[in-house]
Amino acid sequence: MLIKPNLIAKSEQRFKQADFSPRELNRKLGDGPIKMSVQKKQLRQRQLLEQTDDPQLVQIGLERIIQGNDLDSINYLAKGTQASHSICRIQLKDARANLIGYASGFMIGPGLLMTNHHVFGNPADATNSIADFDYELDIAGAERTPVRFGFQPEKFFYTNDRLDYSIVAVAPTSQSGGRDLVEWGWLPLSGEPGKGDPGEYLTIIQHPGGQTKQVCVRENKLLKYAGDFVWYLTDTTAGSSGSPAFNRFWQVIALHHSGVPKKDSQNRILTKDGKVWDASMDESLIDWIANEGARVSAIVADLKVAVGSNQVIRPVLDQVAPPAPVVAIEKASAALEPVLYGNNAWLEQSGDATSLVVPIRVPLPVIKRQVIVVPAAPAAAAPVPPVTPAGPRVGAATGMVIEAVHIDQTTLGSRPGYKPNFIGAGKLSVPLPKLPAALKSKVATLTGRSGQSELKYFNYSVVMNKERKLAFFSCVNIDGGKQQDVGKREGDRWFKDTRLDEGLQVGDEFYKKQSTFEADRSANPFDRGHLVRRLDATWGDTVAEAKEHGDDSFHFTNATPQFFSFNQGKQLWAGLEDYTRDVLLKDEQKGIVMNGPVFDGPDADGSDLPNPSGRPHKDPTFGGVQIPKYFWKILITKGDDGLKAAAFLMSQRDLIMDIDRIHEADMLERLSEADVKVFQVSIADLTKLTKLDFGNLDAADTHEATAIGPRRIESFDDIRI
Repeated sequence: MLIKPNLIAKSEQRFKQADFSPRELNRKLGDGPIKMSVQKKQLRQRQLLEQTDDPQLVQIGLERIIQGNDLDSINYLAKGTQASHSICRIQLKDARANLIGYASGFMIGPGLLMTNHHVFGNPADATNSIADFDYELDIAGAERTPVRFGFQPEKFFYTNDRLDYSIVAVAPTSQSGGRDLVEWGWLPLSGEPGKGDPGEYLTIIQHPGGQTKQVCVRENKLLKYAGDFVWYLTDTTAGSSGSPAFNRFWQVIALHHSGVPKKDSQNRILTKDGKVWDASMDESLIDWIANEGARVSAIVADLKVAVGSNQVIRPVLDQVAPPAPVVAIEKASAALEPVLYGNNAWLEQSGDATSLVVPIRVPLPVIKRQVIVVPAAPAAAAPVPPVTPAGPRVGAATGMVIEAVHIDQTTLGSRPGYKPNFIGAGKLSVPLPKLPAALKSKVATLTGRSGQSELKYFNYSVVMNKERKLAFFSCVNIDGGKQQDVGKREGDRWFKDTRLDEGLQVGDEFYKKQSTFEADRSANPFDRGHLVRRLDATWGDTVAEAKEHGDDSFHFTNATPQFFSFNQGKQLWAGLEDYTRDVLLKDEQKGIVMNGPVFDGPDADGSDLPNPSGRPHKDPTFGGVQIPKYFWKILITKGDDGLKAAAFLMSQRDLIMDIDRIHEADMLERLSEADVKVFQVSIADLTKLTKLDFGNLDAADTHEATAIGPRRIESFDDIRI
């Protein structure tokens, strides 16, 4: 027995919070067509084009998904076979090397395997356990001889109970000494969310109950995303613990771990044949009514925050490609003569395509220069020529040439800025926050424009604190119906606003060591943290217009120093940015996001949160700049009866409180010790902390009980909007 009762209980609790019926949702989703917005389709195209250089195949594959067409090219099977190589059976053994159970796991990078936390809860669980690769049936139905590897938790081990995953190092050579682990490759993990859509079918490759490797094809329909987890329907075969769930393009989208079991009237778990299940049985016998997996995007985000500075995990986070299958191929301009591999296997070449015929043809990759082309052009259109890294690049989803960040500062004076009536007029109008008289002396004014303090940009505005050289606040209008996919950000160039004295803006004189941060975060651990995020401003009537708007967010007036793990954490600041934007994109509605730092936020000794009645503690200084301990954010939307507003407070206090006294040699150790916390708070409390007047937003607050005070946010399911 691998799945513990408390794990099933947590899944059941999340299932109740997700509030859906698997049977009803499955019926509603049907077998196509799948509802997919233009923006989502562009996102999927871009993700898949990064995996392949064949836009035509991507287009065909996406259209088949959308239409519910279950047909696939025959190479789908070959690709699945290749993906299966990295999946193994895990023999769980105790301290005396006694076999106590089985699980599944898979390689995710050089020498690193992932499985569930409930499989390996600590390094000792992995010490004597064994990974069996190639434990499967061959084409004749005979068992292949497994190749066994030991684990090396002393080299690397990391676990997360909430997301139920563990990563452990595997020995580089087999226990027999004759095979290298690299032969089995690995499955790259993409941290980008949205690699599947409700209604799509997933594929799970597993070792259920310790049996030979098996595949669950088209039995698991993706039903619903719920925060950091995804739910999918299971029919007759449940995935075993630690199995990867693939989308149609063999990208890993989730780590299977548990689900909701069918129960009788006495709350007892039932097996598939209707009997009462007990702890002596394997979980694969349970009659699951819905399966749950941890999203790979959430796992990658957690790794970046928790162990991102560890060089062992960097190849996973950088998505280093696995080596090509070990077959010697000499590329020639003419056809390749067949090369025999035993009596029933040979190599054939047709043009640039090389195949290993076994009797089925398995395409083998040939190393060649990648060419990015514009997708779905008319037949007469010529492909876009390859470009050098220093030049422009082609946006995979749009075909538009994407250059590094470019801002025309000669037109700054004509920027429209933030619009208070963006959601509506009258009671729906949301003016910029007002500063009290006591703070007005600290407001930075535009050069040559006495009394004017609002810095207007495309879709957003900023008001600066001239003493701290950072923004009091930054407010953006977001139109979920006009979002454009402009491709990945290319370049990270920032500009000082020419309308403001340079000395009133924190710029590259502070951030200049950013180029060395990835190698040595002790040099300066602070990112240029966007207040208004690029994607929030990236909307307009055309792709070119949206890119211009998004680029405008790269002004230093819109940046604040944020500890890199705080800024990049998907469950933290960046995660909340994704969440608030997704709320607006979901129904293509308009909304507003206000955010900024809390300056010199008073807090009680040892407290996670600022306390207006506590003893003040000055924000610590690093590199001559005072670093804010807290950041706030408000999401404003239109509800049935008027405005709706939800406020959040994010703390990097534990990371930075003593940073001005930490020696550089101790910096990297400090990066992994502290925690970053997120809270939902009342706008009334936010007013006390920031001294800003948010006008009518207090009445629109959705915080369910302001008397309770701040509420810790552990996952997106905890948010109330």
